[in-house]
Amino acid sequence: MSRRAHQKTPPFLLFGSVLLFVGFAAAGAYFLQKGSNPYRTVEPLKPADYFENANSLRGNVYQVEGVILNALAQNPEKGRLFSIGVTSESKKWPMPIFIPAKLRQINLQKNQTYRAKVRVDDAGILVAEEIQKS
Repeated sequence: MSRRAHQKTPPFLLFGSVLLFVGFAAAGAYFLQKGSNPYRTVEPLKPADYFENANSLRGNVYQVEGVILNALAQNPEKGRLFSIGVTSESKKWPMPIFIPAKLRQINLQKNQTYRAKVRVDDAGILVAEEIQKS
């Protein structure tokens, strides 16, 4: 009894499917990384609310994204105080942000954009709990 010949899968079909899979994987990785916000579950801080009454926001945690404008003060034991420009409603708001000494390994540079998870302390200053370059 003779055997029937097994048909081979055409090489262009195999190559095309692998190429298609790699393309989808690369596109997915690009879009997931591009739009990732590590603080997406934290409410964004509205600068207008902050300037209207920062005392009412005390103890709450928010996310802030902005450009470092200036270094205002530095204390090796406590940390560094910066002003950060936050854009909201087509207006740029300068806001104080305190980077505690525990985050001293982060090299903040003027005119660079950063995203931070901040807590409003008792004095109304934004204290960074986490911060990273955007």
